[in-house]
Amino acid sequence: MEALIQRIPKVPAPIKKSTVNSFTDSPFFDVIALVEMPWKFSFPNMKQFEGKTYPNDHIAQYKQRMFTAAIQRDLREAYMCKAFGSSLSVPALQWYMNLPNNSISSFAQLIDTLVEQFTSNRKLEKQSDDLYTITQRSNKNLRAYIGRFNKENVQISNCNQATVILAFRKGPRFDSDLYKELTKYPYKTMKGVLNKA
Repeated sequence: MEALIQRIPKVPAPIKKSTVNSFTDSPFFDVIALVEMPWKFSFPNMKQFEGKTYPNDHIAQYKQRMFTAAIQRDLREAYMCKAFGSSLSVPALQWYMNLPNNSISSFAQLIDTLVEQFTSNRKLEKQSDDLYTITQRSNKNLRAYIGRFNKENVQISNCNQATVILAFRKGPRFDSDLYKELTKYPYKTMKGVLNKA
């Protein structure tokens, strides 16, 4: 009967009924699932992950919060896994609830599975060429430009100094004194450039 209903267009699928023991379902192997959480354990107070942002940011924050809790080393893996669900909200929580029984054996596997699921939200790694896109806006002062430039610059790993200086020189408005100064005198260090700003 259910198969017939599913073939009718625009008819929602029937609501699935819970099985008798569904409350005991767990995505974790028994070595994790059977560890009892202490009644006084407080879950980390943090913004819940919905699945709309980069999961590694949430994971890093979650780990940091959990490391501040006094947890015995031999129980840490189980606590990290079991408490993780409390840091999620829909739709990430729905994904977590749908993990197959006995499919997760460690916290590392859990976070790898989460990252794999929500990988489309991954941030693209900043490149040194991205600095060339930052320019001083006509309605903004030099301080705002320097702030935006520095914010981007610190997100780029292993960016060479010459590229940073060249990109910064191209950013100020053409009619500004700083632009004229930077094009007239080549500076070798970013400190020298910023001293002129």
